[in-house]
Amino acid sequence: MKLRERLLNGPDGPVCHLPTGTLSLVQLRQEVARVQASVAEDADRVLLYSQCSGQFLIRLLALLGLGRTVVLPANGQSDTLAALAGEADAVIDDQWQPQPTIVARPQWQEGGRVRLFTSGSSGQAKAVDKALFQLESELAVLDALFGERVGDSVMVASVSHQHIYGLLFRLLWPFASGRPFLAETLPYPESVEQALERFGAVALVASPALLERLQPRADQAPVLTFSSGGPLPRHAAQRLSECWGAGAVEVYGSTETGGIAWRQAVPELRDPPWRPMPGIALRQQEGKLSLRSPYLPDAQWYDTEDLIEFVGDGFVLLGRADRIVKLAEKRVSLPHMEAHLLSHEWVQQAALVMLPGARPQLGAVLVLTETGEQNRQQQGNFAFAQQLKTHLLSQFERVTLPRRWRYLEYLPVNAQGKLPQQVLREQFDV
Repeated sequence: MKLRERLLNGPDGPVCHLPTGTLSLVQLRQEVARVQASVAEDADRVLLYSQCSGQFLIRLLALLGLGRTVVLPANGQSDTLAALAGEADAVIDDQWQPQPTIVARPQWQEGGRVRLFTSGSSGQAKAVDKALFQLESELAVLDALFGERVGDSVMVASVSHQHIYGLLFRLLWPFASGRPFLAETLPYPESVEQALERFGAVALVASPALLERLQPRADQAPVLTFSSGGPLPRHAAQRLSECWGAGAVEVYGSTETGGIAWRQAVPELRDPPWRPMPGIALRQQEGKLSLRSPYLPDAQWYDTEDLIEFVGDGFVLLGRADRIVKLAEKRVSLPHMEAHLLSHEWVQQAALVMLPGARPQLGAVLVLTETGEQNRQQQGNFAFAQQLKTHLLSQFERVTLPRRWRYLEYLPVNAQGKLPQQVLREQFDV
């Protein structure tokens, strides 16, 4: 799974499907060489952004082949790019064009790195550097675990290649393993359905938010579906597994750690435990998960804030340790309260957030079931919330219950499937 070998010595064949046609490996080599001839020699760190995954791959390979550090912003918004101006010596974006130089073959030097950024969903985004060997190690594991099931299918995606999940699954893995991918990002269920009809054999790389909105059809099942970036709601996982015969492969990890574990729902097993990825060592420290991984910069144990419980050869996630808050001098686990809300037949999704003020209080953002929405319309918001509070009182003291409630059609997740705390708080702004 070496990118260098695939680029320089791989057999010709389709690399990706562009709006203008199919890009072959021979054409990609020519474009990579042209980009390399156009990059300034003193640009050691280059900010790279492109909406098109095909163009992004060409430029990424060109920069890695020059031994540069490639800085990947979360998106192409002007404020995002401006905030990262100090991180790079040059910018290559959708407005940048290489010189019309003809070069026979691309070059490849050692030392290429990728700098990614955490989602910042619960705080300030943090830079994370990945050496090429770390990325390639993870690609080899993905192919060993899922390559046979994916086969020669076309990789299509609803997630951005600017983040670790999309970068690995929708771009580098198919390229390194010789599978074609679709250059276009598919942000809507309708566009995913069109891709399934267009290509037939498809592997889908998606976010939980898209999979929850997708209406699966038994005659339109992907060869394999991947989900990462946040929890896939159990009702959505079960619906996919019942319709397609097998649910999405959920991948648990982070920008810092890479992939940690995976699981796949099947009709007879609604909530399976997580199975560690090969090469990952796990232990429990004060209830929290610690790991050693070849995708980390060293062999030291890495401590997470995720609470776990070991079950057989795997584990279950119990929520975040940093989501235990104090209300009226009482310690409250927000994941525990969210899970109890989800046990009510009226609630399909639940997210709790601490609201600022002289007296801290909880806000609850809910997505209701059809029955729940009917009851809310009949009873009104106040009486409806009182019944949910009565449900919570079986496990939580009254002083800790949410004071404010919001009801949405979908939770406000970002492009990576995360629930940024600030966006949740904004639901209560008046």
